Amino acid sequence: MALEPVVVGIDLGGTNDRLALVSREGEILARWERATASMPDQETLVAGLAADLLKCETEALSRRLAIKGVGLGVPGRVLPQEGRVAFSPNVPALNDCPIVKLLKPRVPWRVFLENDANLFALGEHWLGAGVDSPQMLGITLGTGVGGGLILDGRLWPGTAGTAAEIGHITVDPEGKRCRCGNRGCLETVASASWAVAWVKEQLAQGAGSWLRELWEADPEAIHGETLVVAAQHRDPLAGRAFDRVGRGVGLAIATVVHLLGLSRVVIGGRFARAWEMFELSMAEELHRRLTMFPPEAVSIRPAKLGDDAGLLGAAHLVWDAVAEE
Repeated sequence: MALEPVVVGIDLGGTNDRLALVSREGEILARWERATASMPDQETLVAGLAADLLKCETEALSRRLAIKGVGLGVPGRVLPQEGRVAFSPNVPALNDCPIVKLLKPRVPWRVFLENDANLFALGEHWLGAGVDSPQMLGITLGTGVGGGLILDGRLWPGTAGTAAEIGHITVDPEGKRCRCGNRGCLETVASASWAVAWVKEQLAQGAGSWLRELWEADPEAIHGETLVVAAQHRDPLAGRAFDRVGRGVGLAIATVVHLLGLSRVVIGGRFARAWEMFELSMAEELHRRLTMFPPEAVSIRPAKLGDDAGLLGAAHLVWDAVAEE
């Protein structure tokens, strides 16, 4: 009896490395996860990935499955055609890493590399909140702000994999200097790390909040998840922080919609779990800014696939390549 084909999707993040065996229909048949901290340098990271992939093969064979390829998503500036990660701020071991070339002699399958936010968009377009829309912008709100663009049903990579960097659209020309060197990027307003920094600045200036006691005891105890919980409990300062998130995201979406005429936007990432806290301010800003496009024609939806969007996007990348071949 012939073995059933399957692919491996990998979502390599700053905290965890997640792998899954995925069927052609997008069913996750098995999954694994381990801490990225266990891969502190390039050699350890590549060796660890190779070992994980060989474990995937053992599991696949036990289920009478045959692996056809590997899709790998990583954060940062990725050059898919070269199989190289140019820069990955959250996984320093990947900086200037020809990861596909390094994996090639260690595993028997082709490895397809892509930016993790692009794969989030691809996954949500395949099986999530963007499934019925040929044009879609995906936005991830987390430690930073990432984006992926689907045009005519296909991922749009841009020149050297630089498309859809919505986190670095300027929303405040006189704003804070971003880590990229620009001022007032969306990331400086809408990401978890920058929202936390803003909240701490407000607390230092005497703003009222039930976060004050926690901040005075240990400022480092306040992080993105803290703000989500605080906003859900109607803390006024956390609410203001998410109003800023919504206005920034709305402004950036309006810019992209005016340029491309998109009708679907999908927003995910762990910081986006506070969706109800910024949805109204986002919609208000979008209506204020969309002057040449009917706001009611833009459908903005929360992501459906949760943490699995990137894994499924990575799998879809491989299935597409297999089909073309």
